[in-house]
Amino acid sequence: MNLQSLFILKECLENVAFAGTETLDDDLAVRNAVEVFARHTEEAPIFAHICAEAQAMLAAGNDDRPGRLLDVLTLVNAAERAYSEADVPGEPAAPEPGVGCCVDAPYSRLRPVIDALRGSGNARLSILEEMWDAHSAYFGDYRVLPYLAGALGDVNEELEELLAIILTSLGKRAVPELKAGFKPDGKREMSRRVYWIARLAGAEENEWLLSVLPESRREVRESVIAALGVAQENAALLIELYRNESGKCRDAALRALSHMEDEESRALWSAELETRPDCPPCLEGVDSPLAADMAAQAIRDVFTEALERGRNELNQAELLTLAHAIYAAYGKYSAEMRETWLWCAERMDALDALRADRTVRQWDLSAAEMLEKCLLETVLWNPCEGVRALAEELAQRLPGCFLGAAVLTDLLARPGEAFARYNKYIVRNGLLRRESAAERANRVQIMRALAAVRWDKNDGRHIPFSRKDALTGAPAGRVYHLPEFDPRWAETLDNPKVNDDGAVFDLQNPWSMSKQLFRMEWIAPPEPEVPSEPAEK
Repeated sequence: MNLQSLFILKECLENVAFAGTETLDDDLAVRNAVEVFARHTEEAPIFAHICAEAQAMLAAGNDDRPGRLLDVLTLVNAAERAYSEADVPGEPAAPEPGVGCCVDAPYSRLRPVIDALRGSGNARLSILEEMWDAHSAYFGDYRVLPYLAGALGDVNEELEELLAIILTSLGKRAVPELKAGFKPDGKREMSRRVYWIARLAGAEENEWLLSVLPESRREVRESVIAALGVAQENAALLIELYRNESGKCRDAALRALSHMEDEESRALWSAELETRPDCPPCLEGVDSPLAADMAAQAIRDVFTEALERGRNELNQAELLTLAHAIYAAYGKYSAEMRETWLWCAERMDALDALRADRTVRQWDLSAAEMLEKCLLETVLWNPCEGVRALAEELAQRLPGCFLGAAVLTDLLARPGEAFARYNKYIVRNGLLRRESAAERANRVQIMRALAAVRWDKNDGRHIPFSRKDALTGAPAGRVYHLPEFDPRWAETLDNPKVNDDGAVFDLQNPWSMSKQLFRMEWIAPPEPEVPSEPAEK
């Protein structure tokens, strides 16, 4: 069998992949390689298949050539691997579909992306952002995908956020490359690969997850166990893992069980909440009916115990338990969660008295304000119809506490109507008119909603702070532009007759438990620059 012609054809095709398929018309080396290879098509059926695909590539138009080139290279690589590993003659198995795509661009254009992905330092982030904005297709190219998977081990949070957006856009196309070279005893990179395989492919990769579980170690094992929540059929296995594992792996099994819908998983979670008040972190970033119900139960349990005790000061451990319970509720909605919100609304006066004791620093939110912030964050993370209706209902009951959530839902869903609907709550002070305490509370609520909006100088539009994916807690998109934003908001709040006292929540940091002063420049676009007149000579 003449394998030399196969190797020559492969080398020529790889040169085309690096140079770009636009060079094919003038590339005599490829045409000669195909012609020589055609003389050996009778030696193996796969050779005939490769030759037919290669000739189809040469005859195709410019738009079809990149895809056909990738198909031919996939066949050539499969044939080379099969014959190089086999000690006996035989026909290689049919190759699997290729990974990624083949962009009609030379390697020199992809090199900056590859160098940035495999490099280090903060400077590469700006390169990747620019390339993603200008040439997003490059990141799906088969020459780039291996380095995209390798970059998952990086600890830079901004890079991780960008990679989340890129992988989400690629979808299942990225899964084969994420599985290639997987090491079950690896570290952060392999752990992140498991996370993204489960997120992109879900239950379709359940068999693969089960196959790597026995050999997985440390943080990779934790990720594999957590990923098993993608399939309801894993409920019994997860309960067994929960009982036999320890530490983070046990918590991962508990987290995965919050995706299950069976009664045994629900009973296990209810019992866990009763014995371990520190377990709500396992619910963070999980959007399922069980997770929403358990987060609601955790909030009720914490508040019931605090109110029955009759002590208004909470120490650091108690506050941390409360913060985890409330943070677990971000982005969640269910009938049980709605009932918990209404239950809390009836006790807001008592909850407003629950505050940190003197030993806790940088924590100036009361329990009631933590709930206000939670509802605002929930609107940003998961502005579904149920959440919007809940915000409207709570705003009608207690506008001084929840009006901001209703304002924020309108800013996201119907911004054109928001100003006309809520401008009436803003009081202009005069000789015969002064803002009352109730009116001040409503104005502060509006300010807290507007504090979620900022001006994006790069795109010249208003955006809210990063919206989160309710399922994972990862950014749903790097930038979410408001359809429109009424400039009269800035004009109104900048009016000297409108009070500007009051503090807002830091919605850019969901874990922040302190307030800050409102800054008009957050919502007001900068004044346009007026070109200066040339100086007189």
